[in-house]
Amino acid sequence: MKAKTTKTLWAVVFLLPAFAIFCLLYLTPLITAAVSSFSRWNGFNPMEFNGFYNYAQIFADPDFHNALLNTLQWALWAALVHVPFGVLVALILSRKPKGWRFVRASFMIPNIISRAALAILFIFIFKPEVGILNSLIRAVGFRDFSINWLYDPRTAFLSITNIWLWYAAVITLITMAELTAISPSIHESAIIDGASDFQIDWYINIPLLRRIIGTGVIIAVTSVFKMFDVIYMTTNGGPGNKTVNIAVMMVRSIVHTNRYGYANALGIILLLMGVGVMLISTRLFRMAKANDA
Repeated sequence: MKAKTTKTLWAVVFLLPAFAIFCLLYLTPLITAAVSSFSRWNGFNPMEFNGFYNYAQIFADPDFHNALLNTLQWALWAALVHVPFGVLVALILSRKPKGWRFVRASFMIPNIISRAALAILFIFIFKPEVGILNSLIRAVGFRDFSINWLYDPRTAFLSITNIWLWYAAVITLITMAELTAISPSIHESAIIDGASDFQIDWYINIPLLRRIIGTGVIIAVTSVFKMFDVIYMTTNGGPGNKTVNIAVMMVRSIVHTNRYGYANALGIILLLMGVGVMLISTRLFRMAKANDA
């Protein structure tokens, strides 16, 4: 009994610093955001409780409707394209074709550099006159072709999407790690039975990867929810509100109008959306079930 008590005491001692840091850096700001979302607050003066006024303003604001639609569209792109693409690359690289290590390392490069640097890189790619993309299109015969990809209402949304959509290295790495946990005997049995590579992937690997795919969906979609730097540095939500999302709206509310209560209400909505994605993914991919195939 004494040994058990000593072990518990040491566990508490070692966990206490981490818990204190969690409370200081995460829990306290979260509580502050939740409380201030029900108040009128400019970040300096005392909070003035106003109930659900901020939330009523948010849901009545056409700009929020547009930002919510953009955010949800990007979430769908992340779940239906970004994650499947990362899984597909992992399935290909797991077969270790020639040069697979080089491809794996190269695929990770965009995730190593900062999002701000990536945004600046794509600003130069999408420039109308000297940008690489327009220059390539003109080089193949379209001499007068010139589109301002980031500021044309027809192309701005997809241009922003393409800055992050195909860089799914994190999804690829966690999927490859999960593939190594699948027993080789399962694949060997399938090969003996005459299964093709596609059949092995479709009927064996993908069902066994469902939990890690669900984790990838959570990572990708929540990353899209909080995406700010790429949008701010390329279009700042423009042209008009074509590329604005909830995160950009939050910053605008703070920087332009000092409405911290309103901005924190937007943050709480984002938090609830993230929790909803986590619950839906857990249910959809049966991530809570540990023993079924």
